[in-house]
Amino acid sequence: MIDLNTILQKYPWEEPWKSMGKHMDNLWEFDLSITREEIWPYLIDTSSFNQRIGLPKFQYWEEDGKLIGKTKQAGFHLEWEEVPWEWEYLKEIGNARIYKRGFAKYIRIKIVAESLGESRSKVYVYLGAIPRNFFTKKILEIALPKLKESFQKGFQEIEEEIKRGKPKPLAKAGKENTFFPEAQWIHPEKLDKQIPVLVEKGIPKETIEKVFHWIKQSPDNDLDRIRIKSVSRILDINPDEVLFLFLHGCRLGIFTLSWDIVCPHCRGVRTSLTKLGDMPAKDQCDVCEIDFDTTGVNSIEVTFHLHPSVRIVEKQMYCAAEPATKQHILLTKRVGGRKSFSSNLLIGSGVYRLRRKGEKKYRLVESKHSHNQTDILWLPETNDEEIKVSPKPNLVFENDSEQEVTIVLEERSEDQNSLRPSEIFDYQEFRDLFSEEAIATNLQLDIGIKTILFTDIVGSTKFYETEGDHGAFLQVREHFIKTNQIIQNFRGVVVKTIGDAVMASFSSPLQALKAAKEMQEWFHPENKHTPVRIRISIHTGNCLAVNLNSNIDYFGNTVNYTAKIQSVTNSGEISFSETIFRDKDIREYLRQGEIKLKKMEYPLPWANRTDFVYIWKV
Repeated sequence: MIDLNTILQKYPWEEPWKSMGKHMDNLWEFDLSITREEIWPYLIDTSSFNQRIGLPKFQYWEEDGKLIGKTKQAGFHLEWEEVPWEWEYLKEIGNARIYKRGFAKYIRIKIVAESLGESRSKVYVYLGAIPRNFFTKKILEIALPKLKESFQKGFQEIEEEIKRGKPKPLAKAGKENTFFPEAQWIHPEKLDKQIPVLVEKGIPKETIEKVFHWIKQSPDNDLDRIRIKSVSRILDINPDEVLFLFLHGCRLGIFTLSWDIVCPHCRGVRTSLTKLGDMPAKDQCDVCEIDFDTTGVNSIEVTFHLHPSVRIVEKQMYCAAEPATKQHILLTKRVGGRKSFSSNLLIGSGVYRLRRKGEKKYRLVESKHSHNQTDILWLPETNDEEIKVSPKPNLVFENDSEQEVTIVLEERSEDQNSLRPSEIFDYQEFRDLFSEEAIATNLQLDIGIKTILFTDIVGSTKFYETEGDHGAFLQVREHFIKTNQIIQNFRGVVVKTIGDAVMASFSSPLQALKAAKEMQEWFHPENKHTPVRIRISIHTGNCLAVNLNSNIDYFGNTVNYTAKIQSVTNSGEISFSETIFRDKDIREYLRQGEIKLKKMEYPLPWANRTDFVYIWKV
């Protein structure tokens, strides 16, 4: 149980706030018939919760790394500096505001969650305020009991939603063609007008209607940055269908695409660009006090927006914290100079990062049941080795500096809802519809692991002499059409053509090998419909996306290696590297098909070593 004295002992009023005037302290308790784990996602979604309890919309902007907010409430203009929020997973969240204008000089809030067995929990809401004067003190005395009632109403709504299994659903698509009432609609009819056009593009009508219905009934906050993976999960639709809908929708003038530079720490959007070619090499996050490269695998996210000719979407901020958008951060805590902090962390098995705000280096924490250690000691004399502990460890941190520091514990896993450039580059629809997109000539984007496939027409010189220029051109053109078709059928993309060769990329080695097999079967000597014969090489590894020919090209050792092993590949053969051969899906595919390979040594003159290459004669 927690009482007001407990809160004030844990969070005492300190200078300069203590000398500003007499403070008001309120503690409200709410017994809930849901678990702490169930209520937590609603508590950290502070923007939605504030909207739920009737708080006005806020405007926010950054000034020198500080977040400044303003709003109007009960006829009063409020303006403040937002003190960075703190939270600890499944335990508490809180923040404070330093007011320039408003009822108070300073307001702080703490929300604490407590487990009450297997099916119940209790939430404590503490609110402390230093009124600006006697008059505003009386206003707060009247307003705070009403705010408590709003909290009670909000928690009751959440209880009902959780017990129902999910939030109140939208009306069924097609039953009511309703529009979100507060939205600034310009030409909403453009959505329905383009349905037949999108259906002709191969997108299922049911998918289009579901997405458009969701757009019509969603508030601005849901549409400010449309994330493909989130939409597909919410509406239970194939993410490829959703992506194709938005890509084609951009060309029809109902959506726009943006390239968002994301801070590697808070994962907030620092810069949003309409053209990939405008991407800077570096960016900075004043809030996290770091600068960072934009060329990393997870530095850029692709999002979509409603075209302003359809609807004007404004970012409606009800709260500046929004820890729901930073769910990878499980703990963020300010610790004063020469002070310490300790807590029993409610984290399970996994790998985490422990760091100080403003520093790029971090310490890895591995939590597993097999580890015996129960404490994470972050002391001045502690070395930087990886920490191995059991779940729910105790964290002890000592700040040996004179300055206040903020410590952060975060999951190491990357955001699973983000659509990265490395993913969208693997869609032929994107390359065809956005062929004008190009990376800045001075940048090299790390796009992670790709499987590269090269084709090459065998004996092309003799082929041109035999067929003649006109006949050869027609046959080579048909060859490009067929290879492109097969590559797309196996979820690959044509990166470029080089003379009569094709360079393609796949996200999976198995898909690349299956595509190669089908291509060799088509261009087999038994197929009298084409005189073209080809050889194919495949390799997988890390790649860079670059601008070599005014579009998105791939570069690096993986590409070079794939091209080089064509030298040991003959007509009708598929050669692939040891890396491909060791892929577990490839090994199973070869075993099931009882496919026999020829293993041969391949000298690498540039590396002074010998590799093995595997040859499959189809």
